[in-house]
Amino acid sequence: MAGPFVVKVKSLRDLVNVAVAVQIPIVHRIELGDKNIYYVPFPLYDSHTIYYYETDNTVKGKYIVMNRFSGDVHLYNEFTNDSKSIIIPIIEVAEQNVLPKQITSLGGSEKKKKAKAKHKA
Repeated sequence: MAGPFVVKVKSLRDLVNVAVAVQIPIVHRIELGDKNIYYVPFPLYDSHTIYYYETDNTVKGKYIVMNRFSGDVHLYNEFTNDSKSIIIPIIEVAEQNVLPKQITSLGGSEKKKKAKAKHKA
């Protein structure tokens, strides 16, 4: 089994477009040090691709709601029932073994450097 292949997108909106296109209406979120990683794993033949978005900020909302007609994307804390929208829950991940080291090593690198520098002083 090859991979996983990793694709970093520029925005949360791009990640929502991926989730809708691959018909996996779920976004995972994990905090890695000082980074928030939002991702959508996508199985692909004998491998899988992980699309992800990295940010310093936590998105405020538990649901991403995309209007099917306008393409507008909004965040909500409560579930909404709207036939014009695609509702994508944000799943808070406690532990995982899906993300490769090239992603999991992103978070906290500055904190580790500062801790090492402080320890040496």
